[in-house]
Amino acid sequence: MAGNPLDLMARARAGEAEALGELCALYQNYLRMVARSGLGPRLRERVDLSDVVQEALVEVVRQFPQFNGGNEAALVGWLRRLVSQKLADLGRYHSRAKRGSGEAAVPLDAAWEGAGAGNTANSGGGRLIDMLALDQTSPSEAASRRELVVLLADALSDLPELEADVLWLYHVESLSFETIGDRLGLSRKTIRGVWARGLKSVRRVMEGPPGGPMRYQDHGTSQ
Repeated sequence: MAGNPLDLMARARAGEAEALGELCALYQNYLRMVARSGLGPRLRERVDLSDVVQEALVEVVRQFPQFNGGNEAALVGWLRRLVSQKLADLGRYHSRAKRGSGEAAVPLDAAWEGAGAGNTANSGGGRLIDMLALDQTSPSEAASRRELVVLLADALSDLPELEADVLWLYHVESLSFETIGDRLGLSRKTIRGVWARGLKSVRRVMEGPPGGPMRYQDHGTSQ
């Protein structure tokens, strides 16, 4: 990680514009993945993803003085809510535009609260914390699990878009292969193949140096 989030947060609160800029850069890949999965394929045809991310970063800078969280978990949640608000605004705008033209409304594709709702214990939605062999027992260690989502977003930034989307939707949003396939217009078998290919690439990034703390542990899947 390029910088210490807590240090950057403290410096940004002290009024250092450079630190706030570094903080935005640190989470840009995370914001991009949250926005991309939230837009979904249909809304993505109507808006530019880079514009959404840029507007979210503008909001981060504008609203940061109101952020009072004390750790990275709080910051990650706050950033996600900012993107959620932006996507909700876009969804309402394009729904009104569609209604005004006499066509069916296009809903916002992603559900931001309880993204895994509807998944049963057997539906296969995988959690990122199940991917990584980390022994986290104390409250501070448990809070650091949110950082893993940021690290995953960074690792996915070099993957093909489809592979990155499938891994994110499965391991972060807890959607099953079948649900992801319905959403992307692909078969469950195709989605599972994309997931397997992407996982081979991303695991090399997430493992880090031999013996390091980010060792990947393949728990397998029943899907």
